[in-house]
Amino acid sequence: MQPINFKNTAAKSSDDGASAIANRRSFIRLAGGGAVIAVAGAFTGCSSKLPDTATQPWISPERETDTRRFMLAHALLAPNPHNRQPWIADLREDGRIHLICDGERLLPETDPFGRQILIGCGAFIELAVIAAAQRGIAVKVELFPSGSPSEQELPKGSRVATLILGGAGSVSADPLFVQIVRRHTRKTTYESGRPLPESLVRSWEETAIRFGLRGGVVAGLEGMDSIRRITREAYEIESTTPRTWLESARLLRIGPSAIATNPDGISLNSPMVRALYSLGVFDPMEVPVKGSKSLERVMDRWLPFESGSGFLWLASPNNSRLTQIAAGRAYVRCHLLATAAGSDMHPLSQALQEFPEVRGPREDIHKTLGLAALGETLQMLSRVGYATEQRGPSPRRGLESMLRT
Repeated sequence: MQPINFKNTAAKSSDDGASAIANRRSFIRLAGGGAVIAVAGAFTGCSSKLPDTATQPWISPERETDTRRFMLAHALLAPNPHNRQPWIADLREDGRIHLICDGERLLPETDPFGRQILIGCGAFIELAVIAAAQRGIAVKVELFPSGSPSEQELPKGSRVATLILGGAGSVSADPLFVQIVRRHTRKTTYESGRPLPESLVRSWEETAIRFGLRGGVVAGLEGMDSIRRITREAYEIESTTPRTWLESARLLRIGPSAIATNPDGISLNSPMVRALYSLGVFDPMEVPVKGSKSLERVMDRWLPFESGSGFLWLASPNNSRLTQIAAGRAYVRCHLLATAAGSDMHPLSQALQEFPEVRGPREDIHKTLGLAALGETLQMLSRVGYATEQRGPSPRRGLESMLRT
């Protein structure tokens, strides 16, 4: 979730239109013009471009000469929930990387059992394996060498995997390597009605099977509308449940200074948001209430997420910790395949979450996709298609911040 909320005092005099221009005019009227014009004007010439330090990890990670650092410099670009980057890499044993789940970077409210966090760890592992193959080095992946956490506990501090490096020339390069630095999760409006290449859909299905999963794409108005309804409902539940909203709100990084200081979480860097935040009109800690104007604006934020060519789903026969890792590995390969084909992906995880309030949408999405009758677990749901805005990458922490040497 990327919450954007405005204090109700502003909402009382705002127009009903959802556009930024309408909201801006409302706030100008509220403040009698002067204060808002002065502050917003100060930000007018500012760019929404992220600080260079926050996106530096995306630039030429291949410059790393040490093989393990080369692997990790690419692995840290993996998609992960709320951009928490929950990774610690222990390099104190030669020829191995011990991946540990950082217990300080979990999402206990929206991801109470750590399923999504482990999917992110799976994506990290797969990118590390692909990067090693670029150097001709095969990697043996030993999952949970010290034992896996139970299904009902967070994987705090768990040793998720040990990556054991093989000898030089032990594997061929993976053609998806070049897509690692090109892959971005674009959370903007997608073209609607533009079909996906059949070859791409087949490659997604084959990737799912490779990792012991099933996958498919829902396209067409009727099927997509059902998923839109369910995901919208789940998003509203997450937004109006205080503890889940506040979990995301605390991870907001507003403005270049905050983003540079903490290049993780949810980045907001548009000039208007920064202006309103500086005035105290934009209050991320105010929980939206049903029936309020603030919730209407939050739900307007969701509208672009209903655009696209379809929805990709990945499901598993069980929900074990090993399967969650496999889901992450499969998902990131699907995203790399999409990038290679010139298309985009954006995970929508709200209806898949396990906190109690979202149980209804979670059950509905399983029934809609025909998974409930098979006893399968939906691990990933993403809208797919073609973004109308080619925005850049999300912030990343530097490699040194996650190493133990």
